[in-house]
Amino acid sequence: MSNQDEEEARHLLHQQYERPEQQSYASTQDDITAAIAGIRSRLDTLASINADKIFTPGGPQSRYHAIIEEAYAALGLIETQVDELRTELEYQHKRLDEIRDAALAQEQELTNGNV
Repeated sequence: MSNQDEEEARHLLHQQYERPEQQSYASTQDDITAAIAGIRSRLDTLASINADKIFTPGGPQSRYHAIIEEAYAALGLIETQVDELRTELEYQHKRLDEIRDAALAQEQELTNGNV
């Protein structure tokens, strides 16, 4: 990844993380897929750095802190999406349990009233 590409990716991550907007399902899925791919790529880069190369100028080892920060920013995007999905799932679970409980109570009243 070139420095310009990395800067653009970092800028996009920052924009999405700092100013999230309502996105379509497909766009959200694409963002999650891209974020996961970005994290995996950065982890591969970090894994390639070893003690023999830590002081070699010009390579990824010279900016490993920035790579780590980029990976955490991407992870933050994913965590935000997971939190939103968890909230929606919990809401739907509660809503449907309440509907079921109300229907059961109504059925119970009908059964008790007709016995």
